[in-house]
Amino acid sequence: MKFKLLTAAAILSTSMSVSSNEYQWFSELAYSNIDAGGGLVDALSLEGQYFFDNKKALGPYNEFEYINKVSNIDASYSNIGLGDYYVTQASGEFFVNNFLLGLGLSDDKFGNNPKDFTLGYLFSDNFLVRVDAVDPEEGDTVYNISAAYNHQINATDYIGFTLATDDDTDMVSLSSKYFTHLGDDNYLAAEFSIVDTDVDNYWSLGASYYFNKATSVFASLDDNDLYEIGARHFFDENISLYGAYSSQDDSGFDIDIYTIGLTAQF
Repeated sequence: MKFKLLTAAAILSTSMSVSSNEYQWFSELAYSNIDAGGGLVDALSLEGQYFFDNKKALGPYNEFEYINKVSNIDASYSNIGLGDYYVTQASGEFFVNNFLLGLGLSDDKFGNNPKDFTLGYLFSDNFLVRVDAVDPEEGDTVYNISAAYNHQINATDYIGFTLATDDDTDMVSLSSKYFTHLGDDNYLAAEFSIVDTDVDNYWSLGASYYFNKATSVFASLDDNDLYEIGARHFFDENISLYGAYSSQDDSGFDIDIYTIGLTAQF
């Protein structure tokens, strides 16, 4: 009997270690204090997302594969200025025999109710093409076409690219993310994007360094002199707390944003 109990405990322990870094439900509560040109505004946001199958973390608890291939539903609520402005959103993405079907709905304080539609095809685990249509209540529908490709270097490391444009090719964007295991429990994620429009070009870059699976620091910078620095810590495999500071000085108009957020994933 003792041998059977030990065997069962070993099997259970192995099962938990294999699945402990897999998640299906994600939620986040965030509060921001915004100082825009001397005027203070508070913002609160709440978001939840459920995947119909497990999402496996790539070492750090908040890093996952570049191209999502799991059907999911998402809902969010944001409130800015204690009711001065709010927006609610709900969306879903569903994979059916490699086809991607998506629908999104939103509503804000002013009664704007745009709808989003998505049609895509997963040619392989590493190549996804999709068309996203935004249908506003007034005006023409806007179509965006994108192609995402992931080059898997090894079990954890990858470099991914996404090329996107609108139906008039007035806007073309290229973004990329590189994720690598540096050794021991250290990881690095780096991102870069550039947007080319008829008016101007914009770029942004960012990086996250992981001291271990639970603790990281991050920073970003873009072409509009907007930068952000922050840190995140998971208290266990499910709960994390993060803080961030971002600032922008554009044409003499200063914006400073202090954010604190709590996440849960199971």
